[in-house]
Amino acid sequence: MNKIILSDWERKKYGDYVNQLRKYPDCFEYCVLPNYEDYMETAQTECIQLGDCFAVLMKHAGHYILVAILFDVEWEVRDVLEWLDRWEIRCMRPTTETLLIQHANGLVEEIKFKDHPLLLIEKGSKTLLLDPEELVDVADVYEQYKKINNTGLAEDITVESD
Repeated sequence: MNKIILSDWERKKYGDYVNQLRKYPDCFEYCVLPNYEDYMETAQTECIQLGDCFAVLMKHAGHYILVAILFDVEWEVRDVLEWLDRWEIRCMRPTTETLLIQHANGLVEEIKFKDHPLLLIEKGSKTLLLDPEELVDVADVYEQYKKINNTGLAEDITVESD
């Protein structure tokens, strides 16, 4: 069992993140879509690196959606929680029209994966514009590998008060 000690203030700030965080032997997984493996039509995922983490995408109804974010097992739980509080990954539907990126202070990394804009954003209060035609599609250089994610190996993160 993985434990983290949080103050009352931190429990309020990070509580939603902790509830969706799982630890595997080789990584931490933050479930953007809780229990996504139970609801998707396929179990195949695509993991695309953005910054120091990986966006986990699944195809559903003809387009990709972000279902989780993976962090290396070397990260501390607190580092993952702080990252989730400051940064965000968004997967957008394919478009040629200018994207309106709301609630952002800045774009840290922006790419395309199979025509889907994939953005690493610093959370904030601004609205940014982005031309999706300027994004590089990484699907051609993306390396696929097969990995079966056994959710039975996942451990919940336990929160204790300080």
